[in-house]
Amino acid sequence: MMSYRFLAKNFPAVPGVYLMKDKAGKVLYIGKAKNLQKRLASYSIKKDQWPKIRVLVERIHKIDTIVVKNELEALLLENELIKKCRPPFNVVMRDDKSYLYIRITVNEEFPRILLARKVMKDRAKYFGPYAVSGPVYEVLRLVKRIFPLCSSDQRVSGSAASSPEGFKARRGKRVGGRACLNYHLKICPGVCLGKVSSAQYHRTIQQVIQFLSGNYQPVVKKLKAEMQKLSVEKQFERAARIRDGLRAIEVIQERQSVIKANLSVSEDAIGVARELNKALVVLLRIRFGRLLDQQQYALESKYETDTAEILSGFLRGYYAVAADFPKTILLPEAAADWKSFEQWLSKLADKQVRVVVPTKGRQKALVKMAQSNAELQFERFTSRWHLAEKISIEGVGWLKKKLSLKRLERIEAYDISNLQGTDSVGAMVVWEKGQLDKKQYRRFKIKSVSGPNDFASLAEVLRRRFAHKAGDEKFVRLPDMVLIDGGKGQVSTVARVLKNFPVKVIGIAKGSHSRIKAKDELVLVKPSSFANRLRQGYDGQEASEDLRDNSPVKFLLQNIRDEVHRFAIAYHTHLRGKRIVPPRM
Repeated sequence: MMSYRFLAKNFPAVPGVYLMKDKAGKVLYIGKAKNLQKRLASYSIKKDQWPKIRVLVERIHKIDTIVVKNELEALLLENELIKKCRPPFNVVMRDDKSYLYIRITVNEEFPRILLARKVMKDRAKYFGPYAVSGPVYEVLRLVKRIFPLCSSDQRVSGSAASSPEGFKARRGKRVGGRACLNYHLKICPGVCLGKVSSAQYHRTIQQVIQFLSGNYQPVVKKLKAEMQKLSVEKQFERAARIRDGLRAIEVIQERQSVIKANLSVSEDAIGVARELNKALVVLLRIRFGRLLDQQQYALESKYETDTAEILSGFLRGYYAVAADFPKTILLPEAAADWKSFEQWLSKLADKQVRVVVPTKGRQKALVKMAQSNAELQFERFTSRWHLAEKISIEGVGWLKKKLSLKRLERIEAYDISNLQGTDSVGAMVVWEKGQLDKKQYRRFKIKSVSGPNDFASLAEVLRRRFAHKAGDEKFVRLPDMVLIDGGKGQVSTVARVLKNFPVKVIGIAKGSHSRIKAKDELVLVKPSSFANRLRQGYDGQEASEDLRDNSPVKFLLQNIRDEVHRFAIAYHTHLRGKRIVPPRM
């Protein structure tokens, strides 16, 4: 072990980023510093250091540094390198690529409201990120209910916005085909028919943007004026639709707490709850004096760390991809190098953003509320984690005993999905060391089978997977067990394909439907025939037994089976959609 307090003399006393690496050259940790020499000297082992630091220092073999001009540049570079390398000792947000955004294409002649997975530099207006998709879809349904918007997500363009003459010439002509059902129901304004100009549509989109931003007062004022106008013109159906929209906005306002009767209040209050190497951050978004929503984000590190570093990891991970920035961010305690975060956030937002640790008053109460919610949600999550751990340990123990296995660390599950034999696909998911590993999932297009033949399709998928075990580093390791979503027929088919591999094959299938209450069955090759299978080939013997309700092995296998079923259907649906839906123009 090397003493980095002594070696720190060899590093410059300037701002920069340092990369700690092990003997194999793998990046273990990436950090920034205003003074590299002082920061690296602080890594000397002390009795009161976190276990994470002690383990990290023991594994360090080499430290690379990158010198920059100032602390802000160090923060920017650190953020990019962490996203690229994802070091195991850094605190990172989990599944950050899956967050949703609402994207409004304001740069188009007739803007569309779409969903996106990341912010692009395309001059569109973004809202998010949202960690949970349910509320996003609920908001979009409400927007379409309140505002007269085109229901199509395909781009519409024309000369309607260029001049009044162009708009009049286009009125009543079908641009994108026949009028949709929503138009006949007085829901769609008739963009594709030329019933509304680009200028009019942009005004509606601006109201949508104000609504999504939480600025309801201008929206309500304009909608009331429009409702009065339509009533005078005796367009009572459209006026009633706006009336219903106004009632929906009133309901939303009643659900949202008034933090302060000041429309200029724009804050994010953050609370943190943690246990060992896992942490949950709750973000309360306050806009225009109202608490709009609460969002939860999971963070994790390989080892336990302190709250200050968790906050730094969250600020770095969340606001790097955020589309909306508050004026003030309220923290329960100071994040590591939080002053540099102020400069970075202000640069991202193109306005002054303050990072504050409140000590009293309204802002302190907000942080306390965020903390309470974080602790409550974290308690729920940890109970699930503990239950999942118990299910994993006890379920694996039962399977090892039943299948006479010395170890059971890796399970691969397979399923087939098709629609009357079309777009037939196979899917593989991997359960390894107690959890599903999405990085190792694989999808297969069925090539040699025509028609709805799940048995032959399974055989093809298994042959291809085990034939590639030497060519793909993810396939080098064989599973200890193969799980099939099916009964005796599927299990016997797979067992024949894998007769030369020392892999246990089981299936999980619904029990006989002639019973009063069907139960899941576990289908497996008899243990007595397994050795013969390697020497003589599969002899066709299977055994089955019911899985007890609430048994750990049932929950474990059902969870894996449901995941491979979901994954197979998602791939099939994707291929079918590409074949049926014409490409957008």
